[in-house]
Amino acid sequence: MQTLPAKTYTSSPEDGFVRTHFIRFIRFGFYPVSLVLTLTFIYLSTQKLLGNPKQAYAVYLLVLIGSMLFLEWYMPARRDWSMTWRSFLHRDVPMMLVNGVALAGTNFCLTALTQWLGTGAGSTHWLPWWGEACAAILISDFLWYWVHRYSHEGQGRFGQWLWKTHVAHHLPRQVYVFMHVVGHPINGAYVRAILLLPPVFLGFSTEAIFAAATLTGLQGLVSHFNVDVRAGYLNYIFMGTELHRYHHGAALNEGKNYGAVITIWDQLFGSFDYRPDTVPEALGVHEPQAYPESDKVLQVMLIPFK
Repeated sequence: MQTLPAKTYTSSPEDGFVRTHFIRFIRFGFYPVSLVLTLTFIYLSTQKLLGNPKQAYAVYLLVLIGSMLFLEWYMPARRDWSMTWRSFLHRDVPMMLVNGVALAGTNFCLTALTQWLGTGAGSTHWLPWWGEACAAILISDFLWYWVHRYSHEGQGRFGQWLWKTHVAHHLPRQVYVFMHVVGHPINGAYVRAILLLPPVFLGFSTEAIFAAATLTGLQGLVSHFNVDVRAGYLNYIFMGTELHRYHHGAALNEGKNYGAVITIWDQLFGSFDYRPDTVPEALGVHEPQAYPESDKVLQVMLIPFK
């Protein structure tokens, strides 16, 4: 298959002075500002300076997601990748409900398992909470990197089965904030386990686990952001919009960048794909005719069992 040419972002000559400079600020400033604000929120939360932690986190998510939804409406990277009422009601909401139940069940089982095994009893906390958070991200992202990569590239029955549980997330031909929830609950369950079990079994502090989970959540949202935001040199540390968007490319030479939070493992193992100023020509899977449409939720749920 020939390499598809990527479309370069351009500005409209009809944009006024204010809009032009606002778009430029969002393009180069949204990600670093969001990252700094998230790290600040993590610090203030771990120091018990924000009152009720659940309420503070709810406000943080509301502000973050609300601003991202507004920007996707105001200045989408590609109009044809935008959320529609059909995609939201027929695919995103059902997927959100199914995966919400699956994640709640997974959390319950993981909590029961860790209590039964008595994990973390031997922890000495020889690192500060922020050091443990960094270690949690490094370890969990390393495990997810290889599971994710094998689900795309693995051969044999196990590799094929992993792909069948993961392909639901790649069926949409759009990418936007709420598309983050699209996926199979089996995939969501083992992703949750991979991200949570290592820090829990190592006995990391609750502050470290909270910090790692919050930063992971930010990366999950910005990775599926349908706005032209640039991270610059931060792309060599974090897996953001520019990199993960190519992971959703439909062409065979795309679909790399397997990390969830950081890009270190992709760089070390040769799957780092950074193409500044460009976007994929098309999103989705290479052979869409082999799969049901992404809004046929029941048929998508049955893919791993066929």
